[in-house]
Amino acid sequence: MALTVLLAPFSLHLVVIDGFRLPLLLVAAPLLAYLLWQKLWRRSMAMAIAVLALLAPWLASGQIPIAGDMQQIKLIILPSSDPEALEYAVAEKPDLIFIPDFSDETDRAMGKQKAILPDPAQRPEVGAALPELTGDYRPWILKTSDGMAIFMRAGLGEADDLRVREARVGSNALVVDAKLAGIDLTLATVHFTRPFPINQFGRQVLEVRRLSAQLGAIPRPIILAGDFNALPWSGVLDELSEAVGATGAQWIGTFPAWSPVKLPIDQVRVSGGLQIVSLKTGPFVGSIHLPLVAVIALPPR
Repeated sequence: MALTVLLAPFSLHLVVIDGFRLPLLLVAAPLLAYLLWQKLWRRSMAMAIAVLALLAPWLASGQIPIAGDMQQIKLIILPSSDPEALEYAVAEKPDLIFIPDFSDETDRAMGKQKAILPDPAQRPEVGAALPELTGDYRPWILKTSDGMAIFMRAGLGEADDLRVREARVGSNALVVDAKLAGIDLTLATVHFTRPFPINQFGRQVLEVRRLSAQLGAIPRPIILAGDFNALPWSGVLDELSEAVGATGAQWIGTFPAWSPVKLPIDQVRVSGGLQIVSLKTGPFVGSIHLPLVAVIALPPR
């Protein structure tokens, strides 16, 4: 329990103790009530911290109630564009697929492409790079210079309603205005530079602050997701959340995939009346990151 108390406030995902969380709560909650009844205030405070620590992962990634008139969409952030990852995503039937980091094979197969591909089936040489997505997902929004893309389920939105805001080479971000289910919003996927070695940290800060300035000027709801290569409580990401107006942050560990203790460096942030209803990880798909699955409630039209 002591280990949980130390680590849970940092929202690390401790798979090895998940099975013991409920029994520990069943013991800790009555004990807390007893300590309060005995007016043992210091012990009560320590036990209260322990209870909150045990609840933290559920509070961070569980479901929240939403209004009945809010339509929900499902988003999957994939750690790669390898066939195993794509097959998993297609089987889940999400409305949106974000891939912030193409595999090397996809990069080579894609080459340089225009940002918006209305129907990949009409471009077989491009569709062949990601054949798993050609049937059910269109349009494709590509940024081949940085190896990232956003894929929309057919019928969710139209290519004519898309406007790319950010596609500069080396910005590590793809930002596009879209209309989903009749609602105007902005989609953004990122793959920020790793903060190590230490000389790369300044580059990551510049990327985040540049994107913060850009997203902060957008007066519409925003879905921002991808590989942030930073922990949710880092100062620079606080600046990003404040600029975007993101509320109700949730996170769950995704990296490294093989470790019982995972860091939440893959994240989803929303603003403008959007709500994250649930957040969970997908299975191992051959990458050092796990997929991230979010259900997002859209504001009423």
